[in-house]
Amino acid sequence: MNITGLSNRKLVIQPMDGQLFRRLGYEIARKVNGKVLEWLPPRYPLNYFRLVLLIDGKIVSILLHEYFPYAAIVSYKDELQMNFYDYEEVEFELAPYYTVLKAAFLNEPFNPKAHDLSEIELRNVKHWRPKNNGEVIFNCWD
Repeated sequence: MNITGLSNRKLVIQPMDGQLFRRLGYEIARKVNGKVLEWLPPRYPLNYFRLVLLIDGKIVSILLHEYFPYAAIVSYKDELQMNFYDYEEVEFELAPYYTVLKAAFLNEPFNPKAHDLSEIELRNVKHWRPKNNGEVIFNCWD
């Protein structure tokens, strides 16, 4: 499946349009009376874009997978401390462009037998020991 961004072989996958994601961040901020604080492109070893918004005095991070149209809302302390949650207003704005993954799925304990992962992904799962599905999809594995 290569959802982790890792593969046993060279894959030609086009990355998601980070500039579109950035523009959407400003549009979302405008619609919810928020402010964009930061936009971060994927950088090794992270496999996702991150938008940081200030909405109603709270920091809200939106993650977008580097290669797949999967987005998530998260409280983000660092790449190893993420708490996924649902935010209907933000999800509504993202939905025409991406599949917004729900917190219930992302926070669900990860079961490697329930997913179609490649050999290299399974090795990384064994090494990194993700606690939940969200840590597999949005990861910092090298």
